[in-house]
Amino acid sequence: MSSLKMGIRNTLSNWRHSLGAILSVAIGFSALTLFNGYISVVQDMYEDNYRQRSMFGDVMIEKSEDGKEIDFEESRINQAEQNFIANFFDENKDLLDEYVRFLIISGLANNGKTSSIFWGFGYDFEKGRKLREPTWVWNSKAGKPLDQQTSDTVMLGQDISDTFGCVVEKKERLLTKVGGYTPLDRPFKCERDKLQLSVTTESGQINAMNVKVGALGGVGLRGIDSWYLMMSLDRAQQLFDTQDISHMRVRLKDAKMFDTFVQRFNRAAREKNIELRAFDWRDHVIARVYKRTMGLFLMFRNLVTAVILTISGMSVLNAMVKSVNERRREIGTLRSLGFKQNRITRIFSTEGVVIGVIGSILGSIFCIISSLVLNKLEFIYFAGFLSDPVPFVIGLVPNLYLLSLVILCAIAATTAFFASYRAVKSSIPTLLTSV
Repeated sequence: MSSLKMGIRNTLSNWRHSLGAILSVAIGFSALTLFNGYISVVQDMYEDNYRQRSMFGDVMIEKSEDGKEIDFEESRINQAEQNFIANFFDENKDLLDEYVRFLIISGLANNGKTSSIFWGFGYDFEKGRKLREPTWVWNSKAGKPLDQQTSDTVMLGQDISDTFGCVVEKKERLLTKVGGYTPLDRPFKCERDKLQLSVTTESGQINAMNVKVGALGGVGLRGIDSWYLMMSLDRAQQLFDTQDISHMRVRLKDAKMFDTFVQRFNRAAREKNIELRAFDWRDHVIARVYKRTMGLFLMFRNLVTAVILTISGMSVLNAMVKSVNERRREIGTLRSLGFKQNRITRIFSTEGVVIGVIGSILGSIFCIISSLVLNKLEFIYFAGFLSDPVPFVIGLVPNLYLLSLVILCAIAATTAFFASYRAVKSSIPTLLTSV
């Protein structure tokens, strides 16, 4: 009889001895998949918040060395360089899905009663809407998205809107389970819905422009929304008396073509002696919060996962040691029948794999049921730096379940091997006379 058949038969016939190990694996599997399922959802939220809501897309094009610190005013992209980019895009339509021009803006906003420093972007409204598809087409908490309004309207972040006395008439939970806001024009009131934006141009001239508060939204990140403002690119360029832009953000038809697009663009720019560079938006200084947050998530996930696996491994080892000690006579009988020591340890290791599979199946059933129940409850909380309350969701990730199965089966097989290794080294008479 093969080791696999004997391992399965022994596990089933000695299920009482294996029950402790099976439960240990099931609990470890549940803890591992539930925790990592939750972390995967939060990571997706942050990715979605930047890639779609903040319109970062896949690639940044800028006059910087792969997104490092620069003077945004001195590193603007002029009209000739914009023409180069447009020509490159025309020649690489097979890779390009959409792109948006951005101009970084900052200055002083005043409504005649209150003043506040602002920082934000002017961008192409229509192209920006396409870059937010499909989740964040509707990106306003109150009022309509800017692409559905006139060019003289602006969107204020959450905290700066409070500074100017802009309040939503009816507060409610906005984010859906899949991200994005429900497309509904929610009314809001401001003490004064007109703002005057004052800025300093490149030439040192002070310009001012009157705009209307048309929407409340921002980028959904704490701290940034306290001074964030978005407006149309045309109006921003008019305010700063320039035709330049700060950078472009590009979404590719297929994210797998990232390296091809970046290499083509950077090679074409070098050939034309143009300082522009294409790079991953995650490397940009603006995405610094994203990188730090994701790094923190990675460290936290690895630490908790290591603790879970350690506890699970010790629990399975303890259960397997107890099971082996209760079956020392069985081991002695196998030895007396001519079974070699390595054959017996292989049988017990196979039992460990079977225990791992059974425990993982039980754990996956528990996880699926628990995830569905918890996701149905729609518990609301604040996740990290996100300024909006989000629903508590545990992701059902098949790859995660498969990986957990493999890891726990390996742990169970290894602990079963070490638990049986010492027993098979004992003499046959000692094993047969064990009580």
